[in-house]
Amino acid sequence: MAITKKYLRDWEKSARIYITLEQKALILERFGTEPEPYEWTEQDIAVQINNFLDCGEFVKKGLDTGRRFPLPDGIEF
Repeated sequence: MAITKKYLRDWEKSARIYITLEQKALILERFGTEPEPYEWTEQDIAVQINNFLDCGEFVKKGLDTGRRFPLPDGIEF
């Protein structure tokens, strides 16, 4: 899924947030086309935009250290 100006405007209204023109331009540049051979999902786009608006950057892939947090006693995994 690629987004359009209308999609972004509708999303902005439904989320009740304000996105500056500069932010809109960066978001449309990033999500206006599909990253071949992959496809953006609505969830990908929503999470990335929220993180971008919160910290000014698109999410970078996190490191998977394989570390698991312990569960409380008596809870099976």
